[in-house]
Amino acid sequence: MFRSRLNSIYVGDCLQVMRSLPSESVDLIYLDPPFGSNRIYSIARGDNPGRILFSDLWDGIGEYVDWMIKRIVECRRLLRSSGSVFLQCDPHSSHYLKVVLDRVFGSSNFRNEIIWKRQSSHNDSKQGAKHYGKIHDIVLFYSRTKNPKWNPQYRPYVEEYRTKAYRFVEPKTHRLYALGDLRGPGGPDKGCPRFKFLGVTEFWRYSHATMEELFRQGRIVQNSPGTLPRLKRYLDEMKGVELQDIWDDITPVGNGERSGYPTQKPRRLVERIIRSTTDIGDTVLDPFCGSGTTAIACHDLRRKWILIDSSANACRIAHKRLASAGIGANWVPYQSNARK
Repeated sequence: MFRSRLNSIYVGDCLQVMRSLPSESVDLIYLDPPFGSNRIYSIARGDNPGRILFSDLWDGIGEYVDWMIKRIVECRRLLRSSGSVFLQCDPHSSHYLKVVLDRVFGSSNFRNEIIWKRQSSHNDSKQGAKHYGKIHDIVLFYSRTKNPKWNPQYRPYVEEYRTKAYRFVEPKTHRLYALGDLRGPGGPDKGCPRFKFLGVTEFWRYSHATMEELFRQGRIVQNSPGTLPRLKRYLDEMKGVELQDIWDDITPVGNGERSGYPTQKPRRLVERIIRSTTDIGDTVLDPFCGSGTTAIACHDLRRKWILIDSSANACRIAHKRLASAGIGANWVPYQSNARK
């Protein structure tokens, strides 16, 4: 085992490199491995177009899954107790990989199956296909333990909802607000306190002291005596709608971001994952780095990073891309005989 060098690109088989890294040394692992597509991928544009990047040819799904199992086991070893892993795949292999992740990480540490809608339509029938258009990838999200780091992410309210919900205007401040329910969700089953407030006896969301303070602040509204009090929720204090498990707001890689790597993922996708499960200064590992998107996202978000790829051509693309962005990276060759 050797001491890992942060902000480095390791050129070699990710299994061998990960086995050489110390246990519980990273906070997040993002894997965008071969999908079991039975294709060979080459450079699409830029330097040396047509040069082979990696082979995704397999002798059946069994060989592919066996190859992935070894790497997923190493992922669990490398994660800190608060760490998480995100594995991107497609419907060809997602169900097989989920079974593996359940076995390695434990089904109780399964967090989400995220659907990323990567394009709006795909008219395969014109090419003779007899199936619905395939427009999404799957991201499987697991944690190392039951207490991972978690930073909720939000999407802006859609205009229709904002206009409908935040339709009240506070006369003195002109602030827009909505009226929210003060009753405790779950009532006695969730331990919500029950008391009389403004003439109404209910199970409440907050303690009596907190309700009194909110009322003094003018944040509780009762339209008439005996009616249910409601809470003012100011629009300018709201973060938006908490992110759900269907991501349809991130478009494919645009012209300004393309590197020529055929399976490149958009930076916004990787940034969202990093923001959700790490803090500033944490370490992110990408065992199939491709064009280096993870490193660029980490640099901008002030996280440390380790990239690995068995394809020297992919590592050259990543290194050149990082250099163009003014990001320094160590280049660490590592002997490997394995495929990407």
